[in-house]
Order: sequence, then structure tokens, then C-alpha cells
Amino acid sequence: MFNRSLSELIFVSIAVIVSLTIHEYSHALAATLLGDDTPKAYDRLTLNPFSHIDIAGLIALLIVRFGWAKPVPVNPYNFKNKRIGIIITSLAGPLSNIILAFFSIVILFKVNFTQETLGVAEFLKILFFINTGLAVFNILPIPPLDGSKIFAELFRGKVAYYIYSMERYSTVVLLMLLWFTPFRNLLVFINQKLGILLIRLAEILI
Repeated sequence: MFNRSLSELIFVSIAVIVSLTIHEYSHALAATLLGDDTPKAYDRLTLNPFSHIDIAGLIALLIVRFGWAKPVPVNPYNFKNKRIGIIITSLAGPLSNIILAFFSIVILFKVNFTQETLGVAEFLKILFFINTGLAVFNILPIPPLDGSKIFAELFRGKVAYYIYSMERYSTVVLLMLLWFTPFRNLLVFINQKLGILLIRLAEILI
């Protein structure tokens, strides 16, 4: 029992580090491709986990399932189109998690795992669920999550004003919402629907 729990903790830890690293790297890559060299100047255009992982945020994510990585610094005034640049750069993180989840499930369906490689299959399952969860959570329109910038720039006006005005209270708001059972249930429901959609797409592809 102890060994199984330890192996699961190791798998989850590795999956979280991989997922957060790719998430933040995707922000950096998108911003760079759109003309902003700020991420590169801060050594964030890299797949080195040490450049992206916040130790406190990682521990919090493993223990209470609410955590964070180091945000990628971006200067939106370097974009040709500031609004479009912010939307694409913000969307790149959650989209990378969806892509990672999709390829995880495709490999699970495609490969015939043996008794010796069941650990790999278990890791891919964990990677799948972590990435669907990260994608759904990060798309919420609450600062400092990616969704806040996406929704603010899409709808602008009063929507942007209310979203950005929440910034100083964002941590408290997020914790209160995550404590609220119906909200957690809604996140689980959306996460399940996203997972089912990706599984069906993988089945069609295969």
C-alpha cells in the first residue's frame, strides 16, 4: 500500500511538473512568435522546469489541488495587435494542456501495454486528468488565470473593468469559489465533458 501511494505521488509530481512547464513555455513561445522578446530576456523561452516551477505553488497543487507556476513576463505593447496578442498568448497555456491531454489518451489507445509497462499507462492516465483539469481551471475568467485576460480582451468595456478590478482580491475570490461545493461540482462536470470529448476525438483518429 505504501509503495503504491509513493509511486502514485511520484507519477503525479512528474506529471504536474511536465504539464506546468509546457503550459508556461507555450505562453512564452506564443508571445515570442508575436514579436515580444520579454520571455526570452527572462529565460522563460525554455523547457527547463527550473525556469517555470514555483516550489510553493507545486507543493500546494499536490496537497490541496490549488497551485501555480511562475507567470511568464510579457510586454503586450510589443505585439503588432495588442488585443489579439494578449488573447493568443493567454490561450496558448490552456490549449497546450488540452493538446497534451489529447496525445496522452491517443498513446493509451494506440499502444498495447504489457505487465511490465503498466506504470507508463498509469502515468499517461494521470497526465490526461491533470491536463484537462489545468485547462478548465486556467480558462476561468478570474485574475490571474489565463481566462481573465482572454475574456477581458474579448468583451472589453465593463466586462474588462470588472475582471481587472478583481485582481487585488483574486486569491481570496479563487479560494472562496473552490471552497463552494456547487462551484467545485461545476468544474468537475466541465472537466468530465472535456475529457469525454478528447476521448471521442482520439477514438475517431485511431
